[in-house]
Amino acid sequence: MKCALVLLCAASTAHAGGATQLGSGAGFQPATVYKVPIGAAPTEGPADAPITIVDWSDYGCAYCNAVQDTLDRLDRLYPGLIRWVHRALPIDEDDLIGLEAARAAAAQGKFRPMHRRLYELHGKVDRASVELIARELGLDMLQFRGDLDAGAAREQLATDLADARTLGVVGTPMFFINGRAVFGNQPLHAFSNVIDQELARAGTLAATHPRDLYEAEIAAGQPSADGPDTQGDDAPRLDLAAIYRVGLGLPGQSIGPDDALVTIVEFSDFACPFCAKEAPVLAHLRQKFGADLRLVYRHYPVLFHPESTIAAEAGAAAAAQGKFWAFHDQVFANFGKLSRADLEHDAQAAGLDLKQFRAALDDHRFHDAVMAEGSAGEALGVTGTPTLFINGQPVIGAADEPILDRIVQAHLDHAKDAVAHGLRRAEVYPVIMTMAQGEDRADPSAVPEPSQLEMHSEDRGRAVDAACRRRDTARATQLAARLAGDARKRAAAVCAGQGIDLP
Repeated sequence: MKCALVLLCAASTAHAGGATQLGSGAGFQPATVYKVPIGAAPTEGPADAPITIVDWSDYGCAYCNAVQDTLDRLDRLYPGLIRWVHRALPIDEDDLIGLEAARAAAAQGKFRPMHRRLYELHGKVDRASVELIARELGLDMLQFRGDLDAGAAREQLATDLADARTLGVVGTPMFFINGRAVFGNQPLHAFSNVIDQELARAGTLAATHPRDLYEAEIAAGQPSADGPDTQGDDAPRLDLAAIYRVGLGLPGQSIGPDDALVTIVEFSDFACPFCAKEAPVLAHLRQKFGADLRLVYRHYPVLFHPESTIAAEAGAAAAAQGKFWAFHDQVFANFGKLSRADLEHDAQAAGLDLKQFRAALDDHRFHDAVMAEGSAGEALGVTGTPTLFINGQPVIGAADEPILDRIVQAHLDHAKDAVAHGLRRAEVYPVIMTMAQGEDRADPSAVPEPSQLEMHSEDRGRAVDAACRRRDTARATQLAARLAGDARKRAAAVCAGQGIDLP
């Protein structure tokens, strides 16, 4: 193996913990803040964002490629709140061409599309492939080739590598969230847990009006790795005896009265055979418990099911026309048929306006909304479908009628007792949610609250973002009316990206 930029030579390359590791060294403590420089690396997102994520990666690293879907989901969960700083740590000198191409594209304002396309090559990056991408992106080829030939990015890349060496970074992908380390291809919760904590810290620091918020966040940070690496899999395993804070998802995807005493929220996927098996069981529960039961469907599209996402978008499009459940029943009745033609057939059978339905699928109107739903489920601890939350209590996998009958009846008995002691029916689920654990990061306003409680600014901002993701201008405008300062500024920027200008 050639030594990358001659600044770092690893005796061997190993794969450990979802990362490509170059040698060994001291580790990073997950709760410690490190003084991580930005350098002259390409950045994305607001310069004054409360969260800055500095990553060291390489286009030849399989784990760097694998984690990109998780990073995209983070952007959907925290729109406008993250600034990304992309630094380089090449595994091999042969990997330099991709990193140099990305910097050459950044010089022409096209870093992000080049960055995405380079990862789509799955490590097979050479001069011919980067030039082909550059032409497809409309770059000035004379300038692009000149930058590559002259090694224009070599000084920046050398700085990235030197800073990595000083910090003690020995593998890719390596992330620092406001200076806190997350190593490797970790699940979404490993990032979101740190981000939630850092948003609170950033809010406190921002109140002091520092000239540079990120510099204030890392000012007292450790200069380098300072102990054994304790990064582990702290995945939030759903506790089957616990009660979780789970919202009602996208509009139009619940059935049953708002004052039902038992609410079942199902994270499901139209491509999942176990979800299809569970559909008649849930229909049985609706029939048995009648007005005491509300059923909510939430999308959890599975990435390895190629048709999951478009089917979820189709479901959201049906909901926008008030026909979700009719469409839902058609899809599961024809399980396994999820081509575009099949979805249109189901939409027609469900009574949808096909022109509107097709337009929604053509422009992927609900793509961000359904992906945010799945991301919120994953961050909560959902790992597969179906996963039910019955008044917040999780039931994992397809359960049969007798099991669910008993669980629902137990929750119904508790709710009736609360009502007998003076709690209004409509307040049962909101009160349960006030005592529940976890956070629903998709749309905080979809988590019912007792009427006297008011959302705080961060949750209201997320709710505005969620309304804009589903193109609900009226709802976004209503929620944004009580936002001010940086929160309103960030919400306006996110909504503008969806074609909505907040007044």
